[in-house]
Amino acid sequence: MAVIKEKVSLSNGYQMPKMAFGTYNLDKKNIETIILNALRVGFRHFETAPIYLNEDAIGKAIKNSDVDRDDIYITSKVPPHIKSYDATIRMAKKPMKKLGVDYLDALLINNPVPWGKEGEDFTKENREVWRAMEDMYTEEIIGAIGVSNFDIDDMKALMSEVRIKPHINQLGIFAGHALDNIRNFCEDNNITVQGHSPLARGRLLKEDWLKDLAEKENLSPAQLALRFVYELNVCPVVKSNSIDRMRENIDINKPLSSDAFYNLKDRERDVRDYKPPKAKRQL
Repeated sequence: MAVIKEKVSLSNGYQMPKMAFGTYNLDKKNIETIILNALRVGFRHFETAPIYLNEDAIGKAIKNSDVDRDDIYITSKVPPHIKSYDATIRMAKKPMKKLGVDYLDALLINNPVPWGKEGEDFTKENREVWRAMEDMYTEEIIGAIGVSNFDIDDMKALMSEVRIKPHINQLGIFAGHALDNIRNFCEDNNITVQGHSPLARGRLLKEDWLKDLAEKENLSPAQLALRFVYELNVCPVVKSNSIDRMRENIDINKPLSSDAFYNLKDRERDVRDYKPPKAKRQL
């Protein structure tokens, strides 16, 4: 079966398409067309969030497509600054209204702390957000609940006082940033891992070593990077404004050679942290 058609069964039995189309920072003037193109090439899982400011256009595209709503999986996120029960309930209802749907397939806590508050402890607040999500899940307004960017300590702190264990943890995973420890923790706890930024927001595609390896595997650099994430048992979230690039991104059905996989797996440098040396001033 083609990867784009594959689904993973979450711990509650809910079926989630493995490949998701991310909608962050798409061409704002053409979002409806982009979503319609994504549907045409085969995407059935769309990841959005209130802070992306695109839910109206996504909803219009879904309504104007020939794909039934029940065949589409929609993931939304609780913004990082929302850290209370009541605000979570209010926030969750807004995207549903804008999208024109009466349920979300998944809702994730976008980050363990608000942006700019790194290092502070928001365990109590996250539990309140989670309690609201549990209630909406119980009411069948949401099909699955989870988190994003939570490390092992964040997960343990949250899970110590929950009724429902997270079904999903979405993490930034790519060659050079495989996050073995948290992935293994999630696997041990039957938590499905999604991988956002599998191309390191395009930085990987500029790496000569990746281009060379992709050529040996008869794949494009993007296909190589995405297939690697998939073979880590991670569900990739990928995006593009171009329908041709969409078609390229979903064509990752060919398994990597063992040498290629471990070449990628053994990478230790996070391309996001790399700064090329400054050119020496010519005298």
